[in-house]
Amino acid sequence: MSGWQAIAAAARKPAQALSEALADPAASQQRLLTSILQANAQSEYGRLYGFAHIKTIDDFRNAVPVSTYADLAPSIARMAAGEPGVLTDAPVVAFEETGGSQSGGKLIALTAAGLAAYRAAILPWLHDLLARRPAIAAGTSYVAISPATRTPINTPGGLPVGLASDAAYLGQDLAAAFASLLAVPPDVGRIADVEAWRVTTLANLVSAPDLSFVSVWSPTFFLELIDALPGCADAVAERLDKSARDRLAKALSSGAVNTTLLWPRLDTISCWADGASQLYARRLGEVCPHAALQAKGLMATEAAMTLPWGEGPGAIPALTSTVLEFVGENEKAYGAHQLELGTAYRVLVTTHGGLYRYDMGDMVRCVGVEQATPRLAFEGRAAFVSDLVGEKLDEAFVARVLSCLRVPSALRPRTAPKPHYELWVDDAAEPRPDEIGRVEEQLRHNPQYAYARRIGQLGPLVTVPRPGFRAEFHAQESRSGRRLGDLKPLAIIRSDENRP
Repeated sequence: MSGWQAIAAAARKPAQALSEALADPAASQQRLLTSILQANAQSEYGRLYGFAHIKTIDDFRNAVPVSTYADLAPSIARMAAGEPGVLTDAPVVAFEETGGSQSGGKLIALTAAGLAAYRAAILPWLHDLLARRPAIAAGTSYVAISPATRTPINTPGGLPVGLASDAAYLGQDLAAAFASLLAVPPDVGRIADVEAWRVTTLANLVSAPDLSFVSVWSPTFFLELIDALPGCADAVAERLDKSARDRLAKALSSGAVNTTLLWPRLDTISCWADGASQLYARRLGEVCPHAALQAKGLMATEAAMTLPWGEGPGAIPALTSTVLEFVGENEKAYGAHQLELGTAYRVLVTTHGGLYRYDMGDMVRCVGVEQATPRLAFEGRAAFVSDLVGEKLDEAFVARVLSCLRVPSALRPRTAPKPHYELWVDDAAEPRPDEIGRVEEQLRHNPQYAYARRIGQLGPLVTVPRPGFRAEFHAQESRSGRRLGDLKPLAIIRSDENRP
């Protein structure tokens, strides 16, 4: 049995379970909540909030407060020190550090049940993708789940930060099948030196003319690998056999990287394509025109929230993995079956890993409804707000505004000579005046911004061509200890951070 055949066989039951859950989201979420509460009723947190006596989701909302990482950090620190039974009854098998572009790393506990919940989202996604894009199984794959160039560390209690292999997210029974698919061996991701990692990764990729599937988080991750190839072509070529060297030379002969010559069988690229990632995903599609681009669902270190499924817009909620609540502008929490088309919501998650009514700060919009199930598109981080003079621009809003531009861009708030915003453009050419006007017009849909501009509190947009600012940003984050692969594109660059 091939690797893909083994994965397909293992995915059938989880996919069927999710399909049944989609027919009745309320009942499915109630069952999952009951399972999580019963499993953790004797934890310190479970005893504090009476998990053993909670019967319904409404009871749960009334008994358990919404939490943030700051609320849970002391408990997580105790778990990291080795103390059992704090947020979960089950033992912690490892910790993982969250990504995100605006905050430092935060430890998230991984339990066996939590990993199984991730599997309950990943396998149905792959089952559906195989049915619709069977050519992904015709060759090798490049899968970047865990961050690259990470130095292994342990918590004070001796628990590892990070899993030994990405195969753990699929289950030990699929470890060999998963490994057999990979164009780049897993141990390459443990190379600490960024340049050495990049050259080794590219050498493996160029040596895989049968590459048929790429799965990464941010589109910039794969884009920057491709963009780096001309500059390190000689170092890469030294590691190739004659056939691969010849193919590389042909692919670079026109100056730009011809990905069709490098990977003629590349069928699908799965990556973020919503929110601030839209423009970068669009460019990746242009760089790899022969591959279909699939918008990855909303999956974070903390929880799987949505996953691609079917042909409709957006993604479906991960009903068999995570208890999901959706908070509207009125601060009322709703279930997946209660969402309104066109409305945006902030996501709360409850997981097997000890997060209860945890505020992710992620904004999703209901972009479709099929029977009782919403289809959701990620818009940005509600918590990322720029507020120079009371305008309160959040990243989800700004990402939508900037999607009208031809080139990747971001806003940077500035306080001198008077408060204003710079429009950083990752290109040598400035946007056309009509494009700048359209950005300004769309920003004025925020009434506080419009008022501040009208009375002169905020100065006009200043366009700043900054070709390569994304690469500078990523390099600076890497030097400060952040990891490749989990850096999301920004729509707002905070002025209180030391950006390049």
